[in-house]
Amino acid sequence: MEKKTECEIVQDLLIGYADDVLNPESKKLVEKHLSECEECRKKLEEIKKDTKDEENEKKQIDYLKKIRIKNRIKSILIAIGIVLILALILFLRKFIIINSLLNKSEKSLKSNNMYIEKAESSSNPGEASVYRTYYKDGKYKQTFDIYSENGVENIYAKYAEIDSDEQIYINEKEKSVTIYKGNLIGELNTEKSLKYVPFVQNRTLYLRLGMVFYYGINTSTFQIGREYYVLRNVLDKSARHEVWIDKENGLPLKEFQEDAIRTFFPGTEIVRNTANMDVNYKYSFDTVTDEDVAVPDFTGYTVENIDYNLENLEKN
Repeated sequence: MEKKTECEIVQDLLIGYADDVLNPESKKLVEKHLSECEECRKKLEEIKKDTKDEENEKKQIDYLKKIRIKNRIKSILIAIGIVLILALILFLRKFIIINSLLNKSEKSLKSNNMYIEKAESSSNPGEASVYRTYYKDGKYKQTFDIYSENGVENIYAKYAEIDSDEQIYINEKEKSVTIYKGNLIGELNTEKSLKYVPFVQNRTLYLRLGMVFYYGINTSTFQIGREYYVLRNVLDKSARHEVWIDKENGLPLKEFQEDAIRTFFPGTEIVRNTANMDVNYKYSFDTVTDEDVAVPDFTGYTVENIDYNLENLEKN
């Protein structure tokens, strides 16, 4: 075999030899030739160098790929971390606001002299119901009036004392008095019951945390003329329900919900009319006088006494 031809054959086998994939006969042939041929030995060194360079390049590429993957994961984790931090900040902000409002409301409702007014729209068009509470040093008066185009109709005025077992209802229109007595009345004559205001009472830590998820919070001055918080239902946006809370005393100023009141055609589920729920609250402190809560003289009125003891009701 001529040397040139043998070199060509061996050089074709050098890559396989460098990768150690030749069969024993071919490997033996290449090694015998390399021991005698300087040129092929140089060629083998070049192949090994190129192979090493390729391996190094591949390692660099793999390394860069790993770096890019790590950087991408790191970027994603940083983005997630930023989102979580922002969410935590928003959560804490809402919790601090709600917790502060509830604490203010609890302090406000401890007053021994306060006036509460609740005016709400009626299911009857053109009518509104107004409930007023006058409270001073354990005594209170509550009135219920209906406003319409015909004027104001007083339904009743109720007088009682905290922790007593008696309530006096006076109907000025009918000149009648109904006196309810018994332990069931005592259950109603509590300061907690008298000063009950939705959204701000009986709020444990668990419920306060729940309010953070349930309500979105922003501020407004619409209709009021001073800044207040607006709490909107964010879990059920179709409800379109919101509550306005006074920044100063933590008590609700307004509760509003679109299409909350519905009437139906008789015997059907077909909606006849819809109306918004619109309840407005007013509060004042240290404005109630002794005269406001004093039971008036009802001489000449028809008087009826009704026993509201639990034991007697169970017997009946």
